[in-house]
Amino acid sequence: MGVVRARHAGRTRTAEVLAGATLREGIEETGLRVRTACKGNGSCGLCQVRIVAGEVSAPTVEERLQLDAAQLDAGLRLACQARLEGDVELELVHRAADSVWRSIAPAALTSPVRPTGPSAGPSGSIAAYAALDVGTTNLCLALWSDDVAHRLATRRGPNPQARFGADVVSRLEAARDRAAAAALALAVEQGVADALDDIALRDAVRLARVSSLVAVGNAAMLSLLQASDGGLLDPARWAGGVPSSAPPLLHWTLADGREATVHIVPPLGGFVGSDLLAAVLAAELVDRECPALLLDFGTNTEIALWDGRSLWVTSAAGGPAFESSGMSCAVPAEPGAVDRVWLAGGELRFEVIAGADPTGVCGSGLVDWLACLVRLNALSSRGRLAQGSAASAPALMAGGRAIPLTVSDVDVFQRAKAAIGAGVRLLARRAEVPCAELRRVVSTGLFGRALDIANAQAVGLLPIAPAARFEAYDNLALSGCELLLGAGEGARALEQLRPHARLVNLAQCVEFEDLFVEELFLRPMGGLP
Repeated sequence: MGVVRARHAGRTRTAEVLAGATLREGIEETGLRVRTACKGNGSCGLCQVRIVAGEVSAPTVEERLQLDAAQLDAGLRLACQARLEGDVELELVHRAADSVWRSIAPAALTSPVRPTGPSAGPSGSIAAYAALDVGTTNLCLALWSDDVAHRLATRRGPNPQARFGADVVSRLEAARDRAAAAALALAVEQGVADALDDIALRDAVRLARVSSLVAVGNAAMLSLLQASDGGLLDPARWAGGVPSSAPPLLHWTLADGREATVHIVPPLGGFVGSDLLAAVLAAELVDRECPALLLDFGTNTEIALWDGRSLWVTSAAGGPAFESSGMSCAVPAEPGAVDRVWLAGGELRFEVIAGADPTGVCGSGLVDWLACLVRLNALSSRGRLAQGSAASAPALMAGGRAIPLTVSDVDVFQRAKAAIGAGVRLLARRAEVPCAELRRVVSTGLFGRALDIANAQAVGLLPIAPAARFEAYDNLALSGCELLLGAGEGARALEQLRPHARLVNLAQCVEFEDLFVEELFLRPMGGLP
């Protein structure tokens, strides 16, 4: 990992990024953007930055074509070409306007079965395929060349459906009205069009031939994509676990007035979607050591356990606790969010995304904070404050401002993590696999990737297992969706996977309620009161 400190107009923003990332990727993690008009191949020369301190890679041929010796000696570099070789402090020369859309670092999508090829194709490449992960909170898009050999660009941004409700149930309720259902579907279509416009503006990718888009998502999101509530709020639909009869094709207008065919990958049934199947595919869950567990964290957390014969799957209603809403202290994982909390000399210390003024706590910071409070005996395993009648726990203090944590906040988190813990334990029972025998534990999603394993285990969000058995990825659903593009082996592998799936409806499991109550405690999963 490396730290990027980006300076502009007298202010500095900081972000921690993966080793080997380009400066452009690091700058975007801080919330800033540099001007650009190429695919990140150095041909436009607009993304100039000045290195103030730190080590970066040697100038590339493309940089030497755009910058003369004097400029290079003065510390000027192209952000799309220079790569981190440690911590770096830099100053933006040409800042671009802010946008809700951010690129996804290629390393964040890496999985053992990632397609080969550079992140940007030749200058003549034309975008023809797109992979889309329709999440409750975010839309994630990957654009590929017409030969499916090169990933041309990626974007992540907020799902515009959020104005109808932060969780899937609120949106499904709204979708019972036909006009609202149409508006919900159109919101995603327009969101994707906006992401493509951002790609066209900043990455100079030709969009006219984006003709095929493959979409994965949880069952609710895919139903809403089709302007329907899918009947998912009807208990009878969950009872049978019948696979969705989702139509395979939609037609959208995405760029230059041209239509794109949208191929919807059908979910398994109930609230278990094709995003989970795509994640299982990308993680090679059924091809490597087993038993193996995968958790795709979100407002609707999906869980899969492979025992060597069957893929046990379920969905737990985590609610908004992991997606930065529904609590007084919660903010998205953006500049200003506390994303790390630790103890130093018995005192709470914390880190803020991009080094900005703290505005609240995102999901990973909340897990750390609760684990620290339990260790300080400021919070009991029952979620009660040691001070008795006090309304809030010890606050995080910064610049005279306090970020409070209320009893209600703790309760929201407990209920969310209890549903997940109970889901994991119930699948383990069905598979007759003790959690302690898991050989792999894979977590994915922005929240899942950022978790501190020890802290997540301490409060019961992850099962107890050696740290070496844990893997974390940014977005395995999108990585798996990429494998379904074109005429590759991905689609066949996915269909071969479906017959092994065993859908478990938690609401119909008599032991779920008891497990849920046990997992309400802030303690290791499966522990005793």
